[in-house]
Amino acid sequence: MSPESRRERVQRVLLRIVAGILFTGLPGALLPGVAFQKLSWLVGHRQYPLTPLVIYVSGNAGYAYTVLGVWVWMVSRDVKQHRGLVRALGWMLVLGGPGYWSIDMQSGLPLWWVCIDSLGCLGIGAGLLLASRRETGSV
Repeated sequence: MSPESRRERVQRVLLRIVAGILFTGLPGALLPGVAFQKLSWLVGHRQYPLTPLVIYVSGNAGYAYTVLGVWVWMVSRDVKQHRGLVRALGWMLVLGGPGYWSIDMQSGLPLWWVCIDSLGCLGIGAGLLLASRRETGSV
């Protein structure tokens, strides 16, 4: 197997992991109130009142995550053709790592969530960028 095809396989796997994570937004899109309450429970927060704005933001975020998941999955099907998009997503995820760290810390989320969220984002982004770099000086 050529180094190029190995790199494409790594990119495909990482993109599908990202898509899988994004697909977790589907419950929020379909049942935003229930999903919001379950997520609050999961991270150890109290049960907040379900105001129209909370339901709207939860549903909207769930829908956006799901749509992005479909988009990332489609890109993963042909990483060679979508090389520029893969690199752009890699940079967005690398930059998103510190951004999520800040957001999660301000939200009072548990440290395990902060680490999974921010370091996972940073790590997958770095993996995409490393796998998308071109070899120079190879024979």
